[in-house]
Amino acid sequence: MKYVVDYQREGIQSEVKQFVLLSGSPRRKELLQFLNPKVVLTDIDERHIEETYMEVYKQDDFVTRVAKTCCEISKAKSQMPLDEQTMYISADTMVVHANRIYNKPLDLADAERMLRSYFGNRHHVVTSVCLRMKDYLDVFYTIAVIEFVDYYPALEVAIQQYLQSGSMLDKSGAYGIQDLDPRFVQSISGDIHTIIGMPVSETARRICVG
Repeated sequence: MKYVVDYQREGIQSEVKQFVLLSGSPRRKELLQFLNPKVVLTDIDERHIEETYMEVYKQDDFVTRVAKTCCEISKAKSQMPLDEQTMYISADTMVVHANRIYNKPLDLADAERMLRSYFGNRHHVVTSVCLRMKDYLDVFYTIAVIEFVDYYPALEVAIQQYLQSGSMLDKSGAYGIQDLDPRFVQSISGDIHTIIGMPVSETARRICVG
């Protein structure tokens, strides 16, 4: 499996004097702290884009459909007036399990359904990144594969504690990998930062910061 895939690239990257992160995610801001980005929030209809491009790419396998759709959502976040010598960074993360997209849970019951479904199974997390300047565009996605352990009764207390924390309600797939009890996860293939929401090493390589 390829863990990093190019989606679209146009133009030539010019000198960058400032970075703008088009995300309100504190996790993404923390991961990109080395860029000292300005944070700007954008408002787009993600579900409409999701419905549109899942249909456009229906001939692809399900994970690829989701990944390409994810890229279109990232691109849409940066469709705005752009300043000179400024790189705009947008991203989107989707969790895919059993040929379904796991968005943010509707409530605790939905979160519990999602979390329990992972045990004894593998699922995918896709994060797309769009790097945009006035005359430059680079869109790519990364994939991580996560395998949970088989459920066993001694995990129940940890599962209930995690659900009672409520911390998963604002996260796609109903979990943050950095918040999970380490006993839940058997293996991870790919960049763990894909799961957190920003593949930092690949992003840094592409923007050529030293």
